[in-house]
Amino acid sequence: MKYLIWIIFLPIAVVLIVFGVSNRASVPVDLWPFSLIIEVPLFALLIGALLSGVIWGGVSTWLRAGSARREARQNAREVRSLTFENQRQGKTIESLKADIKTRDKRPAAVQPANDGGDSGLLKLEKTSS
Repeated sequence: MKYLIWIIFLPIAVVLIVFGVSNRASVPVDLWPFSLIIEVPLFALLIGALLSGVIWGGVSTWLRAGSARREARQNAREVRSLTFENQRQGKTIESLKADIKTRDKRPAAVQPANDGGDSGLLKLEKTSS
């Protein structure tokens, strides 16, 4: 990418320098509503017009891209929020898994059998917390 920039901008710089050196003559510039006429070198006038166009184009592009930048910021906020929620849910899942493991390791509790009669039999059940 670094070389591509040099390949593009070096010839443009050379052309602008050659143009500036070969067009040093002054030209009158009439600033119409003010009745003001100034003498400006031709290369300065054209390079100034070029720079003015580049600046106005950059500002225009920046203003048009405002909605895309706003949407990107909103998407980034949503991603952060969802990432946080995902981490929180992961911790909850791990906590529940740990609870299940500890509950499965508890010994069975002895409870009287509920067979409708008074048989005196005991029934083994796992307790749930």
